[in-house]
Amino acid sequence: QNSCPTLLDQAHFLRGAARRIARAPRADAPAAAETMSVGQEFWIVAVGCSKEQGHTTEKEASLAALRSHPTLAVGSRSQGTLESPFKFDVPDGERSLLFGSFDNLIRLTDDLQKSDSQVDSILHRLERQYLELDPKAEFRVKSQRQEKTFHDYLRTWQWDEAKYPKSRSILDNLTLLMSVVNKLDEEARNKTAQYNDFKTQRGNMAKKEGANLTNRDLVDVLTPDVVKMQGNADDDFIYTEHLTTVVVILPRGAEPEFVKTYEQMADNIVPMSGRKFQDLDDKDGNSLWRVVMFKSAAENFKKQCRERRYVVRDFEYSEEGYQQLKAQRGQLEDAVRRQHELVRGLYQAAWSDAMVAWIHIKAMRVFVESVLRFGMPPRFASFVVVPKSNSFPAVRKALAEILGKGAQPGMFGGEKAGEAQDDGEEFFPYVSLSFTPFNVQRAG
Repeated sequence: QNSCPTLLDQAHFLRGAARRIARAPRADAPAAAETMSVGQEFWIVAVGCSKEQGHTTEKEASLAALRSHPTLAVGSRSQGTLESPFKFDVPDGERSLLFGSFDNLIRLTDDLQKSDSQVDSILHRLERQYLELDPKAEFRVKSQRQEKTFHDYLRTWQWDEAKYPKSRSILDNLTLLMSVVNKLDEEARNKTAQYNDFKTQRGNMAKKEGANLTNRDLVDVLTPDVVKMQGNADDDFIYTEHLTTVVVILPRGAEPEFVKTYEQMADNIVPMSGRKFQDLDDKDGNSLWRVVMFKSAAENFKKQCRERRYVVRDFEYSEEGYQQLKAQRGQLEDAVRRQHELVRGLYQAAWSDAMVAWIHIKAMRVFVESVLRFGMPPRFASFVVVPKSNSFPAVRKALAEILGKGAQPGMFGGEKAGEAQDDGEEFFPYVSLSFTPFNVQRAG
């Protein structure tokens, strides 16, 4: 049961707290095109209704008045644009939300505002990261066994009784909601970190296309289709109990001097074993050579090469090793692809669940602020308005004309409105919340 003080107590509270709970933030014009919805601001507004049972007609009359105003009526479903204003059916009357005591409402204003801001941040981070994974991502809301575009979801929004039963208090529903959203955020971060690890491994193992010979992995240069290995003395690479093959990279112009001197650079070099790998010179003119020698000569030969500014690469040719590396790269590529799809699906689902949670927080805020402004029992009408970016002041004026007609000066007019103006803050004769569902620019 909701317990509430007398109307006199309510009025006393409202005089002291109206400015804190009844002002909407200043609206900044969105930067993106409205047709894309990126940057488009949405306003949820609410006005009190009479306390009699049959106030449905009153709600419909308010909606009709809003839709008939030329400044407020925008969009057309036949043209594929969002039609506004439309009803935002926050539970009230006999089916209203539970809050317990009047003091709980006061605490809820702060708790809901903090949660609203936190989910806002998480939601837009999910939006940004989802688009980074898939620039053509489609944002669809899955709720109550239905999948819809955000516009359709908001236009047909209903309280999700299965997720947030009205028999449970607003605070308990909020606690559960935030627990779920935080877990979604944590899971998205963890899976993204795993995905990035796979991409790093792939990058480390990938071919370094375009790099010069000194930086490339020679496994990708000296491949089986390039290297001659027929099991005889003419093989490009000779490996025996006593012999080995050393690979040397020569800078442009160094070949004549190398050919003259390499046999004298160390003892036990196999005569005339210096051989150039044809058609493998890089863009800087570096060329790739091999020299066969006794294993005992290898270290001294490498030292002499370095002193002459030749680059010695530690490389041992193995066709089996090449095939293993090729297989590992293929496996890693498949793993990255699977992880990409997994993370993409996770972001799609996480964004949807976070959006559902966010809109329910908005509904809770509308309910709490409406009860504090318009009293008990909770009877109010709430609507969504989609203002054009260049008409915010005109839309505010039209809303005040329509929704402010029944305003009681003791609640949100006269003295309190004057104090709000003195503080340089906006004050409206109706509950107002604004939010921007999408704020990340799409590619193309």
